Amino acid sequence: MNEQEWLACVNHVAGGEYPIPRGMISNYNDWRCRSTVGRALYWMDEVEAAMRVLATVLDVEPDMEDAPEMGLSEAEHKVLCLRDVAEIVWKLAHNEDAALNYLGQAYELSRAYKHPFRSASRGEMFYRRLAILRDVGKEEQAMQEAAVMLDMEAGNDGINPYRYFAYKFLAEHEHNNGDDAKASQLFAEAFKYYPVSAAGERDLAKAAAAADPAERYKAYAFCSTIQYKPWEELPPAIIRRDL
Repeated sequence: MNEQEWLACVNHVAGGEYPIPRGMISNYNDWRCRSTVGRALYWMDEVEAAMRVLATVLDVEPDMEDAPEMGLSEAEHKVLCLRDVAEIVWKLAHNEDAALNYLGQAYELSRAYKHPFRSASRGEMFYRRLAILRDVGKEEQAMQEAAVMLDMEAGNDGINPYRYFAYKFLAEHEHNNGDDAKASQLFAEAFKYYPVSAAGERDLAKAAAAADPAERYKAYAFCSTIQYKPWEELPPAIIRRDL
């Protein structure tokens, strides 16, 4: 990518509906700037431009001990880039192998990172893999992989994105097969591992109380669209007193 192309991408991102300050994105030599610009272009539906930028960070090895108190770690930058590249190759070329490869890299990297992962759910990369398998007619394989994940994570109670997304996928499978009663049971199980606030507890109680299975499933599915609390709690604010 030459300087003119890069500046055009930066200008587009800095002048969009939700502009990003130039100071955060203008340094081409900082791969995290390229990561931010590429992902922003993807959000803006500038898919081909996003791919050109994100392709420049695919070979970067992130510092796995980088854990800033604010902003994304290097590992998170790389995981989100891999996730978006997977979506781009799926959207542009419907390339199953490439999409699953990039998602696999994102999954492995997010699993390996030992510090708080605050930008997204680590389980999303696993869930997206299952969804792509379903889309290409390999739903039985996806079902088996979801079951393996539940076995792998057995005993890891509390907030657990891997268990949540495995149960969510199984619930969707039963819903698509017309069994909303079973689908609702699976969704109820999924939410045992989902970070919910007091408002979330109320929403889930309302969903559980719905008499009609179809309405119950619909209510649980709605709850799944709301991020009631962060998957991994943010650290407390650090107040500098030496200024």
